[in-house]
Order: sequence, then C-alpha cells, then structure tokens
Amino acid sequence: MKLKSIISFMMLLAAVLHISAQKKPNILWIYSDDISLELSCYGNPDVKTPNLDMLASQGTRYTKAYTTAPVCSSSRSSIITGMYPTAINSLDHRTINKMELPEHVKPVTEYFREAGYFCSNMDKSFKKMGKTDFNFLTKNIFDAIDWQDRDKDQPFYAQVNIKYPHRDFDYDKENPIDYKTVTLPACYPDHELIKADWAMYLESIQHLDHVIGNIIQRLKDEGAWENTIIFFFGDNGRPHLRDKQFLYEAGLHVPLIVYNPFKPEKNKASTKLVSIIDVTTTSLDLAGIKVPEHMHGKIFMGDNSEKREYIYGFRQRCGDAPDNIRSITDGRYKLIWNRRPDLPYMQLSSYKRLQYPAFTVYKYLHSKGELAAPFTNFMAEERPEFEFYDLKKDPMEFNNLSGSLKHAKKEKALKCQLISALKEFEKGMVEEDEATITKAKEGSVAWFTKAMAKEGYTGKISDEEMMEFWYQKLLNKSFK
Repeated sequence: MKLKSIISFMMLLAAVLHISAQKKPNILWIYSDDISLELSCYGNPDVKTPNLDMLASQGTRYTKAYTTAPVCSSSRSSIITGMYPTAINSLDHRTINKMELPEHVKPVTEYFREAGYFCSNMDKSFKKMGKTDFNFLTKNIFDAIDWQDRDKDQPFYAQVNIKYPHRDFDYDKENPIDYKTVTLPACYPDHELIKADWAMYLESIQHLDHVIGNIIQRLKDEGAWENTIIFFFGDNGRPHLRDKQFLYEAGLHVPLIVYNPFKPEKNKASTKLVSIIDVTTTSLDLAGIKVPEHMHGKIFMGDNSEKREYIYGFRQRCGDAPDNIRSITDGRYKLIWNRRPDLPYMQLSSYKRLQYPAFTVYKYLHSKGELAAPFTNFMAEERPEFEFYDLKKDPMEFNNLSGSLKHAKKEKALKCQLISALKEFEKGMVEEDEATITKAKEGSVAWFTKAMAKEGYTGKISDEEMMEFWYQKLLNKSFK
C-alpha cells in the first residue's frame, strides 16, 4: 500500500514539474461528428451527458456557434485553415478534383509547429489517427497520433476526433432511451420511425459523452488538465432530414464549450456570435501566435477578442445531390439564398435514402396525402430563391418572410451584406463541371445499391419497401 502511495506521489510530482517547465499552453480541439445542441447542459432533458456538463460547468458554453458548412469535409477544410470553404476550393463534399491550397494559405498545424508545438490527431480509441477529411491536397499535417510522443516540456496542439453521433447510430445499452417518450424538435412530424431514429441519435450522443470523460481523465492523470485549453465543438449539425446538408439552423448550429484553466470562467453561457473558424484564430492567439491576416476567423475570447457581426453558411454538392446555397444571419434574422431554386429540397440523396428513415417517411406519407403542413413545404418541386426568417419568433424556420413589406428593409440589408461578402469569399472559386457531378452521382447510387443488396433488396426499390426496411431495422429488431 505504501509503495503504491509513493508511486502515485512521484507521478503527481512529475506532472507538477512538467507543468511548471512547459511555458506555453496546450491546445486541444475535440471534434464531435454531426451534432446540434442536444446535450443536457444545453437544456435537453432526454439525454445524459454528465462529462460534457462538467466541462461546461468549468468553462464557457456558447449558444450561438455555427459551422461554415453543413457537411464534414467542407467544414473541416474550413476549420483547419481558418478560411471560408469557397476561398480554398473546398466546398463540394469529398471534392473529387482536389487542389492545392492557395499559396498564402497553410493548415493551422504549420503555424503551431513554427511556434514549437507538437501536433497530433487521434480517434476515440486514442490509438488510431483521427478523421481529417480535407477537400484539398495535404501531406504531413500532423506529427503523430498521440501527444505523448512529443519531447519533454514541449506543448501540444492536438485533435481528438470522435465519430459519435455520426450515422450509423450506436445503442447505449447502459442508458437506453425509450423512443416513445422522447420529445422531437417541432421541425419533424410525430412519427414512430422518426422518434425511434431520434432516440438512437441521443444514445449515440451518450457514447460521445463517455469518450469525453475518458479524455478528461487522461489529461488529469497526465497532469495536463490545468495546462490545456479545450475547445469542444461539432463539425456540422445533426444528421437528420432538413438539418445536415442544409443551411437551416440545425445544419449549422453546433455546441461549443471552451475550458480555459488560465482564465477560468465557470458555468458561463455566452450569446455572442461565433463561427467555428473563429476557434482557429482564437487558438493561435491564446498560444501567443500571431494570427495571419488572410484568415477569415475572428478572435472571440481573450485580450484580443473581436465582435462578429454575421455568420455565413455555404453548401454545394453533397454526394449525388448538387446544390448552390448561401446564408447569412445576424443572430436574429436569417437569409438563405437558393441559387438553384429549380432543385427540390428532396432531390435524390443516396446517403440520406440509405441512412435517414425520415427521407422515406416524408416521401411515403406525402404520396398517401398524409403528410401535414408545415412539413409538406419540404416536398415542393422547386424552392424560393430567397428564404428570410425571424429566428426569435420562428426558430424552426417554417414561415418564409421574404418579400414581406414589414421586413423589406432588414431583408435588403442582409442581401446586400451577403452579396458583398461573397465577392471576397468566392474569389478564385472553381465550380465542378457536369462530368464531375455525373461521376459523383453514379458513385453514390452504386454505393446505395450495393448496401441495399446486402440487406436483400435488389433492383428498383420502392418507398413501400424502404418503409419495410426501416420498420425492420428500427422497431421489429432493435426495440423488440
């Protein structure tokens, strides 16, 4: 017993000496895949997230944080460079014709390396390289998987990339959630398949929280907890219909929790507008590294913090669903510019057809005349060019105010600001040609066909068959 006590004391002493010797703070980014504000510290009563709640209690929880794009590869390309995805030709999801970054643009890891930092990237197991998914040509972005491989007293910049709650969802057998009792967001129809899918999403978030607990414990065991600034955030919004891949709130609005042991602000909630590219610039600033002038992100905390006036959103091709959408919000009012209004909201997306039960539920109910308003709006064959919402009065973005005389002045102001900003942010942007889009479509459809063949479905698959598939997967098997 005494020997164990001595060993524990020596480990603690070594950690304390390490902290005192290391002159710069560690910077840790914790990415969650596909998540909106469904955490108990953000007010959701159906999910258990004690570790994230603890992290929020020790730091600042931001309630108006947004990614630049509603899909991972575009968003992650943006975050690692501190640039809007259009400015670095990274907006099309899983860009087929990848290009080099513009000459003046570098991944943030290069700035950290120049300042003496060790750069690492691990997944939830702590043993494998974490997700990158950049839409540009890269090499040697990270030094290693684990920050433990750094030199003695060397600070680290690290990412931990956590798959949860990306689809396919994982059940939480220890804390199951009864789908019959969950509260669906008002933007979805109350249907048992959608509720069952939502419960699985929440259970996957509970798996995410478990990994967060492992990270926190590891930092404490290594004596790095008091020397590491932690940013937890989502790479894009939640993986549900009308959310991920769209510029509505739940496609872009993500959690952001910051723990800064050097200037602790316990259990603080901030309503300031933050783009997740601001994490890039703020991380550099907190590490004492000069922020490059070309970066679009702003510093949102610390002595050099700046106020952000607008949040911008960008969407182009995702899988076999080409599109061209831009958005802007000042935190109260939101303008969405559908630059391909000829495309329906529910154009074929093989990814969503395979993994989103709501994609089939909407189509099936609509064909039977059983999909009620306002959900029927999403089944329109064409879209309005502009959508304008008062987020305070209409957080679900159902009541399009574009063209309203009462809101004409505000809508015009946001239009002018968006058009002006895009002249800068879209400089040098190269759009995919039709041949590339066709190639992407064919690849996505082939992926869907192969996946459904494994489930025993071949040939042309009807919506009725897809409904059967989801009942088997979500109800008859999983919740029996």
